[in-house]
Amino acid sequence: MVEQSILIHYHIFKNAGSSVDACLQRSFGSLWGTFEGEHAHDVQSSGQLATFIQANPGLKAVSSHLARPPLPHRGCLPVTFVRHPLLRAYSVYRFSQKDETQPFAEVARDRNFAAYIEWALRGDPGSIVIRNYQVVHLSDASWRGGDILQACATEADLGQAQNLLREWGIVGVVELFDLSVQVLQETYAPLLPGLRLSSCWENSTARNILPWEHKVFELRNLIGDELYAAFMQANRLDMALHTCAREILLSSAGRSRNQTRARPGLRGFEMATP
Repeated sequence: MVEQSILIHYHIFKNAGSSVDACLQRSFGSLWGTFEGEHAHDVQSSGQLATFIQANPGLKAVSSHLARPPLPHRGCLPVTFVRHPLLRAYSVYRFSQKDETQPFAEVARDRNFAAYIEWALRGDPGSIVIRNYQVVHLSDASWRGGDILQACATEADLGQAQNLLREWGIVGVVELFDLSVQVLQETYAPLLPGLRLSSCWENSTARNILPWEHKVFELRNLIGDELYAAFMQANRLDMALHTCAREILLSSAGRSRNQTRARPGLRGFEMATP
């Protein structure tokens, strides 16, 4: 397999992925591609993504909601963003209210946000979208149960997702979007000439100018302390992943500031190949 440098954007739903995709399309035009399955829950393996890349030589970047790690080959440059689970849940809720084509959109349309959270905590079909979904997306939990809608993340899955991000050594955090794209740009631009990641926002319910902790506080007040506690307990794995992602981002930002001569690169690519 030709191990060309190609950026792989693992697009987790409602994690600023449309903004990243807009930058990639502006950067590479027809050399940016998308790779999805036959339907919204048709999860794709690393091998299937590798076949797609082989069939489309010359691509500089690929984005996918449905492809799952590990990277297809060691020439790939990973991008994914992690988000605070409550902020992400609100974004999923608002987006589903507005877009009737989304799976289970009627659930959001017919409920207020507190009732939407209660629906998720019952474990009704489709509610995995806001129950530790980010850990599911980045671990083997995606493959268990025969259907992504039946997925259930475990502590082992959290460990796998955390190790994946640590091996990559680079990750975006939605609440630190500007810093994230700066680090990604500085790290990947020498490897992908033409890459232009910037602080552009696409498809956002509203870019909040207040600190993200303030927005969490507002949503906590909206749904009440009891429901907030239950939601955060149900999403404790995603919250741990968010903490891990923030640590990795801040560490990589520090390395980026200190690198004045060395060529930017990634740690752990040899560990992330199939």
